[in-house]
Amino acid sequence: MPRSSKTRPPAAGAAAAGPVLDLNDHIATRVAIFANRLSRAASRFYRKTYGIGVVEWRLMMYIGRTRETRANRICKETDLDKGAVSRSLAALQRMGIVSIREDGADNRRNNVAFTAKGRALHDEIVPTALERQTNLVADLKPEEIRVFLGLIERMQARVAGGEPGADAPVPTLRPMSPPRLKRPARRDGLPRRRASARRG
Repeated sequence: MPRSSKTRPPAAGAAAAGPVLDLNDHIATRVAIFANRLSRAASRFYRKTYGIGVVEWRLMMYIGRTRETRANRICKETDLDKGAVSRSLAALQRMGIVSIREDGADNRRNNVAFTAKGRALHDEIVPTALERQTNLVADLKPEEIRVFLGLIERMQARVAGGEPGADAPVPTLRPMSPPRLKRPARRDGLPRRRASARRG
């Protein structure tokens, strides 16, 4: 029996019934697509060349401007969410690129600084990052670049109200400790009970 016309899916390429957006003219979408493509290309390059992802490199760019900074400050300045910053700092710490210590005045805050290895890696990557940027804007005139950056700054100011506050907390990162080993299972396959359970 043929399908009822009510359940038949619309033909491919059929025009939508309501209002539609032309994605080529939708600024937010164009900016997002451009940013995603930049991030993917940068991530492939930095992982292959230096063993770090693009988010880790963004954190390193900010840390490289200071002797020591706070994790929550990194969130604000890089506009990355707390989870991404926490994971990336933990990865950099495991690689020996940054050191993380609790603030003596407030143990909810973490101070982040480069190790000697991290500073050396940062200084090695900076010229490469600048060269990549030069290649990106090679077809633009200096005046066009200034106009482009100015437009970004003006539009960014209109959405600045959504930024987190400078004191927004981030997950606590503690110095790395050896992993906790699991107790071996009993030979009969049953898990060992705690001593307190046996006494009870």
